[in-house]
Amino acid sequence: MAVRLRISKSDALVSGGTVHMISAVSDTTLELRPLDGSSDLLCLSHADVKHMIDECKAVIEYGYFSSAQAARRALAGSSIISRMSAAEKAQAFRKQLYVECFLQAEKNGDVSRSNDPCVAFLPELATRVETRLLDQIRVGGDAAELGKLLSMHSPGRTALMSWVRKWEKTRDPMCFIKKSRFNGANAKRVSSQVESIIQTAIKTYLHPNRVNVPRVAEEANRLIRALNTSLALDDQLPEQEVSERTVRRRIEDLNQFETCAAREGVAKAKNKFGPYGQGLEIEAPLQRIEMDEWQIDLLAFLEHAGIDVSEPRFDELRTGRFWICAAIDAATRVILAIKVARTPNVETALATLWLAMRNKSEISRQLGCKKNWSQHGHVFNVVVDNGAAFVNPDFKAALSDLGIGYEVLPAGVPKLRGRIERIFRTFGTMLMPYLTARTFGNPQERGDYPADQNVVHTADSIVELMVRFVVDAYHHRPHRGLEYATPADTWDRLMGLYGYCPAKTPHVLRHFLGIPLQRQLGRHGVLVCGIAYTSRDLAAFFQRRGSQQIDLRLDPEDMGYLSAWFDDAWHTIPAGLQNARGVSLSVWDATIRDLRRSNKAAARLHIEVVDAALERIKQIDDHQRAWRQIGPLTVSAKDIRRAEHESFYGLSFASVPGEVVNEHPAIGTASLTGTLSDIAESNGPASTGTPPASDDLDQSQLSDGSQPEWRFSDEDEQE
Repeated sequence: MAVRLRISKSDALVSGGTVHMISAVSDTTLELRPLDGSSDLLCLSHADVKHMIDECKAVIEYGYFSSAQAARRALAGSSIISRMSAAEKAQAFRKQLYVECFLQAEKNGDVSRSNDPCVAFLPELATRVETRLLDQIRVGGDAAELGKLLSMHSPGRTALMSWVRKWEKTRDPMCFIKKSRFNGANAKRVSSQVESIIQTAIKTYLHPNRVNVPRVAEEANRLIRALNTSLALDDQLPEQEVSERTVRRRIEDLNQFETCAAREGVAKAKNKFGPYGQGLEIEAPLQRIEMDEWQIDLLAFLEHAGIDVSEPRFDELRTGRFWICAAIDAATRVILAIKVARTPNVETALATLWLAMRNKSEISRQLGCKKNWSQHGHVFNVVVDNGAAFVNPDFKAALSDLGIGYEVLPAGVPKLRGRIERIFRTFGTMLMPYLTARTFGNPQERGDYPADQNVVHTADSIVELMVRFVVDAYHHRPHRGLEYATPADTWDRLMGLYGYCPAKTPHVLRHFLGIPLQRQLGRHGVLVCGIAYTSRDLAAFFQRRGSQQIDLRLDPEDMGYLSAWFDDAWHTIPAGLQNARGVSLSVWDATIRDLRRSNKAAARLHIEVVDAALERIKQIDDHQRAWRQIGPLTVSAKDIRRAEHESFYGLSFASVPGEVVNEHPAIGTASLTGTLSDIAESNGPASTGTPPASDDLDQSQLSDGSQPEWRFSDEDEQE
């Protein structure tokens, strides 16, 4: 089938950091014009553009030139809600809640925007908002942050109308974030005279005498007191003295490389350092996605769900019922994702959303399906109920930052989300009758059936059953809601009619949906599970800002790349080990554990054996890898920290005799560019501890354009 992308002139194609406008769209070609005018008009076929997207060389920014996206960029630049504090997110969504309740009341005729009716309605509006907040707390929301919102004063008419006008312009929660957050006003609440004095005092900090920060603050306050003496003579109000923290913030904003060079010398410094515009008309695939959770009507063993039930206190918990989180496309009734979980939570909801935008053909093949589970793409709108996972600020922030529309429908009205509710009934009537230990929908239906005495299924068997039923049975059965066409055929037909909507690249999805981590930035980059991740941009940031904790996002199914937050944006950082690309965290962990067991007497792992073991385990891991992406063994940040202490602590590799190491590797890659054996040194065992002084970067070398060598040591960065 010929490829045709679903793209319009309001979208943009970003390639190589350049934004391209869509000048014209035909059935076979796209005309692109660079926004910065760096080249002439480009004409590419739909297939060529899709090939660029599949290779992560380009990405479609849906609605980039729409008024809402333009307003957001003008207000917040590259800022995203996911990076804000829990209090800021709660405040923004509180204002959104007030606006939505007001607009709903206005639609119902309960209030108007005139002064007297609006003021009279404010107490009732506060009551409705409080009820919504209490409902969110009751279903398991963040009680601490939501409780704070309950104690806040309700807004007056002026503030409320201001919120309503902002919301109607953009329909984006970013409009409720304080503008001072983006212009720096919060950080500089001092007069221009005091600011000048602080900058003068900071010059004493940039001196080889290495004056400490408290002494700099004292010098700044001495100058302020001298200024106040002059102001008193002119009958002017005195300036307030500044705190040590104020001075410290100014110093932290300085270029760290230049600061270190001024205080400790140049040699030391070298050594250290978007909603779919057409609304919710469900005509095209992926235009409206419904998500919900369902407790499976089946008793199963819990040991395979990652729960240790060996202790006596778990005797009554050896069996139980799993939950599934599912996402269904409203237009085609295709099930885009299923995630099995022990209990519903926001991590499972985010993993389901991630899976919906991934191609799952390999999963279906490894689990023995006869058909491919290839349906995926960019989701435009997500419709959910008031479940705790779906009203969580992290879930809403991820949707907003990915440009996905979000709508919460009232609880207790299942017909508003009839498609996802009906699919759970389908599971109960078409799949559950064939399974032993079925619990039925209620005690009346179950009768005297002893489900607890017939438990045979585990998490892995449930995953295989669900996937096979969805891919081979449900997707290829006539569906009454589709005029007796099958969901798979309807998907293919509508894709040909409306065009394919590629999902964002795996790197972008990892930025917002990956497992959150924090690691210390060092000369090696960042170290996660014994693998060093670094790049030119990260090395340059370290040179400017020095060692510090940075936020990371990890895809547990691909250890080859990592997302790192610095310079107010997410960056993709490659692994130094080329063999890590495409390797899951469980494979990497199993490789190291297996080799440690077989090499207990060795001080270090022999890297040739590691390479061979890794290749062997990757070959036999395919089935479990597919099961794991659907199953309940969701990897968390806590699991990764535990694995680092148990499996990867003190990880180092023996040298390979006769290996030749490149003399000038690229910045931020060092020798970690091939297989595991590439990290060995050519003249003896791998070094540990602090690198020798010969690793210092020379300024003349940088100016000549040669590449400095960045050395790596796992032992230095272990927690």
